[in-house]
Amino acid sequence: MRNIISFKFNPSKLKLNKFIDFYGYCTQWDQNIYVYGKTEAYKVHRLSELLSFILFSHDEECLIVIEGSGIPETKDYISKHLAGVLSA
Repeated sequence: MRNIISFKFNPSKLKLNKFIDFYGYCTQWDQNIYVYGKTEAYKVHRLSELLSFILFSHDEECLIVIEGSGIPETKDYISKHLAGVLSA
C-alpha cells in the first residue's frame, strides 16, 4: 500500500476553511504535509504555515504531498471535500 499522495491546486481558487478542515484531517492521521510552489517548498509543521503559503503564494499551480498512514482515506477525503484540486 502506498503511503504517499499528492495533488495540484490553484491557491486562489480554494477556500481557506476547506484547507483548515483538511489540515485537521491530516493531523488526525499524524500525516506529514509538504507544499511546493515554483520557487519554494515547505514541510508544514503548523496550520499557520499552510495558510501563509496559500495566502501568499502567487503561483497559479502548487503541489501538496501528504505522507503517512491512512492515505486511501485521505484520497477519499480530498475527492469529497476539495473539489477544486486538479488531481489526486
